[in-house]
Amino acid sequence: MTRAQSPARCSHVNISELETRHLRHRLEIEITWLSRQMQELQGAHESIDLSLVQTYREMIFSRRALLGRIPR
Repeated sequence: MTRAQSPARCSHVNISELETRHLRHRLEIEITWLSRQMQELQGAHESIDLSLVQTYREMIFSRRALLGRIPR
């Protein structure tokens, strides 16, 4: 591969607008689902699993970060 073709040096990837919209939509669905799961967990009357709550927070954070890097 030449330098121009090296994937490590590319600043962007050519993805169709349809694929971009699909990925954004999928991330939004996952963020919503994870947020609801976390709310249900926090609203439960039994003892709260804090490690699971933290896992949900991190998953939501990472998906929002990815969503923010995807062009509109």
